[in-house]
Amino acid sequence: IEVAEKCVDWILGSQKELGNTFEIVWANLIKAIIMMSAKSRFDLAMEYTKKAMSIAKEIKFNHFWIALCQIFLGVIHVSIGEFNISLKHYMKSLAIFKEIGNNFYAAGLLGNIGNIYVDLGNYDIALKYLEESLLLYEIQSTGVANALDNLIMAALEKGDIERAQKYFQRLESIYNQKKKGIIVLVFQRCKALILLKSSRIRDKAKAEKLLKKVVETETIHFDIIIDAIVRLCDLLLSEFRINNNSEVLDEVNHYIAKLLIIAEKSHSFLVFCETFILQAKLALLNFNVKAARRFLTQAQKIADSYGIKRLAMKISYDHDELLKQSKMWENLQESEISISERWKLAGLSEQMEKLVRKRKIEVPELSDEEPVLLLIVSEGGVPFFSKSFIEEKSFESHLFGGFLTTIDYFIKEMFSEGLDRAIFGEHTLLMKSVPPFFITYVFKGDSYFALKKLDHFQAHIQKEEEIWQKLLNSLQVNKTIQLNEIPLLDSLITKTFLTKSHIVS
Repeated sequence: IEVAEKCVDWILGSQKELGNTFEIVWANLIKAIIMMSAKSRFDLAMEYTKKAMSIAKEIKFNHFWIALCQIFLGVIHVSIGEFNISLKHYMKSLAIFKEIGNNFYAAGLLGNIGNIYVDLGNYDIALKYLEESLLLYEIQSTGVANALDNLIMAALEKGDIERAQKYFQRLESIYNQKKKGIIVLVFQRCKALILLKSSRIRDKAKAEKLLKKVVETETIHFDIIIDAIVRLCDLLLSEFRINNNSEVLDEVNHYIAKLLIIAEKSHSFLVFCETFILQAKLALLNFNVKAARRFLTQAQKIADSYGIKRLAMKISYDHDELLKQSKMWENLQESEISISERWKLAGLSEQMEKLVRKRKIEVPELSDEEPVLLLIVSEGGVPFFSKSFIEEKSFESHLFGGFLTTIDYFIKEMFSEGLDRAIFGEHTLLMKSVPPFFITYVFKGDSYFALKKLDHFQAHIQKEEEIWQKLLNSLQVNKTIQLNEIPLLDSLITKTFLTKSHIVS
């Protein structure tokens, strides 16, 4: 990868001599592939693709390259869960490839579009595009098995078992002619999924056996393995819900660990995050709220770091809700609540639905938080800077005093366990480690934008030499800082916590 990137960088560095050419467009797209596939930098992949598109628009005979750029944009957006945006790019690309008569790319795009419509739950439209994809693949005598795989999955999601079986018969015919390579995995998975639709226990047992075969296969086709593991977990969890057998849950946890490894290895970060959320739900089954919160914190960090904004917002909202429900879960532990009731309260069925069907991420409406208090404290828990955002002094004094009595607990019990937030009365508290001190933000409302603001504040106090040095000096001499002593800090706080334009869009 490093050698390839150096070669591409050399070409991009020669743009002034070469001018805007197809080679420069292609070099930018290769750079986008490296950013996306090797480094998981979807933001940079987007930048290089947009640059390629901009250059492609300036050269002659550019239809192919513009259409290719649209495919790249579609792939990037679908990778971070933005299905509708991806769909628009795929549609634009498809129109161009159809216009220039490129059936190879058109067939692939029709398949991609059909699969997105499956994920969106529009099965009739999905089947229409997937059927057209199959026709084009048949003309080229290639890709037919992949097209049939897509059609079987779509028909099963629609609940049209008879139609799925007709596609499967055609797939089986191809499999019987060539029982090696990816066709074996595709055939085994499709057969398993059809068997899973049966109400008979023996058919489900056969499906489980086939899925385990797929999962244990050494292959580079990670998407098939990931789907097989997810389906297997779904099947095993259904069994666990009925019999509450701890051995079944152990098996689920084994496959979850495997899923996390493969999802990370294949840069399938949507699945990676959703799997951590699944672990959070499973922790709630055992009333382990703290473990559930750790999994949610981990999932949000990953979603944020890879630009999966919609999912990060949803996770943050769910984490806030779980904080509010902590007492409820404590009380439930003392009751004799059934596994079925716990299952419903934890939202396990809904989470498995997201993993199995890759549904569009529904983001709750999040609003600005109401800032209350900003503190910078030493690693020992001693505050040396505070900024109150409330005018009522008696309330401020009560809040400040109450918080100081428990700050040591938050540092030792909460932050040390990898948690980023806590409930403090009717307020939420966020804490960030910036060695040699902690930044703490107390507010009312949703945490997502508050956390973004705190990240922004943390980054900028370290960048601004004047602020950083004065903070370090005050800490060393154990001196409390007044806001008027550092005008830049005052300005940064106002811009970060009191100006809406600093909310990350």
